[in-house]
Amino acid sequence: MLRDTLSAGLLSLLLATPSSAVLLWATSYNDHTVTSLNLKGRELKTVAKYTDCGSEPAWLTLNKGESVLYCLNEGWGGESSITSYKTLADGTLETLDILPVLKSPVSSTLYGPDKSGLAVAHYDTSTFSTFSVGDVTELALAQNETYTLAEPGPVPDRQSAPHLHDAVLDPTGKFILAPDLGADLVRLYAVEPDSIEWTELEPIKAVPGSGPRHGAFAVAGKNTFFYTLNELSNTITGYRVTYSAESAPEFVQIFEVSSHGAGGSVPEGTSAAEIEVSPDQRFVLVSSRFENSLTIPNFDKANSTRLPSDPIVSLKIDQRSGELGLVQEAPAGGRNPRGFSLNKAGTLVASALQDDNRVVVIERNVWTGKLGRIVAWATVGEGEGNGPNYVLFNE
Repeated sequence: MLRDTLSAGLLSLLLATPSSAVLLWATSYNDHTVTSLNLKGRELKTVAKYTDCGSEPAWLTLNKGESVLYCLNEGWGGESSITSYKTLADGTLETLDILPVLKSPVSSTLYGPDKSGLAVAHYDTSTFSTFSVGDVTELALAQNETYTLAEPGPVPDRQSAPHLHDAVLDPTGKFILAPDLGADLVRLYAVEPDSIEWTELEPIKAVPGSGPRHGAFAVAGKNTFFYTLNELSNTITGYRVTYSAESAPEFVQIFEVSSHGAGGSVPEGTSAAEIEVSPDQRFVLVSSRFENSLTIPNFDKANSTRLPSDPIVSLKIDQRSGELGLVQEAPAGGRNPRGFSLNKAGTLVASALQDDNRVVVIERNVWTGKLGRIVAWATVGEGEGNGPNYVLFNE
């Protein structure tokens, strides 16, 4: 009885609405801003907006220990860039440096000694780049590699050139992976010891025509798994990862399933977006765009018309095999959830709804992996379409 009481009390604590302020940042194309947001209780309020990340601010990477935020500007309407910000306790940002870079940087990850390197995937310019960020006021290019294709892939209108779409640091910190949507590869790089320099290794072959977009690792006991979310086929591919002290890690494909789990299907026009592994390494979450398969209550309490929503799909990881089992298809809070993130405890999911100019925060049960009610929401972005595309907790 005591154990049940303690478990119930712990569960209640984990599901509680945040009582102290939680800070988040979101990027949006249509108003060209990075928006600071403050979540307290059931209110998500705008703290400030910043336009110096450039014309199309997209991906955010946080070095929490150093209180530094990096923003990638894809630069479709101008010059692409990386901006470094100092994060202040009240959620505001102080610009430290702005570095022009190759077009369309879409994702980044910190790596190397004291997180002194920033690895970046460039979609349109088919390039993998790394930058020295040890001095956050003097960002500098370290290395880059640009790729070409001999001929288009199985989906020619999307695979006429390599399109690197993510940069993922492996659990050992010794390797960086870059899913390449255009080439149906996951490019692999070995980081030199005590350095931010890297050497390219043999890439991992993806399923032809799948278009790997984003990837995530899960460590389950002694097992390591790597999952890619594939935009063109709307599937998830799972790999078992085996490390060797004397050679590159081995990635063996163990399955390919629908983005809605084994046996699942999606409507025509669907486009898989983001993948995250829960902090406890027990669940995979993915977002799926352009389905409009679910509905949510109207945010206007005087309006009873329900609103369309795309899903965030939760799947449980089999800790031995790495296989994924469907847990839930839950509303993402609106249309086109291009990016989402979890808080450190795994109790909250922040979702950026690009077609609705909205960011929402959703409850999550860490034991079942299921998403619950929307805790809070805020308007982010102005004008039709191309609103918020990424949101990140200050954790």
